[in-house]
Amino acid sequence: MTNLKFTHQQTTQTVDCMVVEKTIQKIPVMSFALMLACVGAVIGIIVGIFYAVAFGAIFSSIFNNLPSTGATTFMPGVFGLIFGVAAIVVIPIGAFIGGLIQGIIVAVVYNFLAPRIGGIKVQFKEDNQTTGTT
Repeated sequence: MTNLKFTHQQTTQTVDCMVVEKTIQKIPVMSFALMLACVGAVIGIIVGIFYAVAFGAIFSSIFNNLPSTGATTFMPGVFGLIFGVAAIVVIPIGAFIGGLIQGIIVAVVYNFLAPRIGGIKVQFKEDNQTTGTT
């Protein structure tokens, strides 16, 4: 047990910190998989926005160098829009599905191995606060 003393103006506060070590013995498969899938989807949205901007710039520069005819003046905007929307919609969906599959596999493998080789040890800090004025 560690005692820490914090002083702020007229009040003295003593915090007793006790570190408790626990072992993760089992991971709930679907809650872990859904969390990993949601994290993947958020990252997929960010990546999709960057891809949408990149596709817009690439198609704009490619089609601006072509000779102007009736068909090619309409193309850069359409292709940039199609690939941009596809990137913002398809990449997060793919990342969600990939994260879900990855989360299921990782949780099942962890639950299989944890009883055999030991789980992950995690340390938690519990605070017991006692406040007094001086």
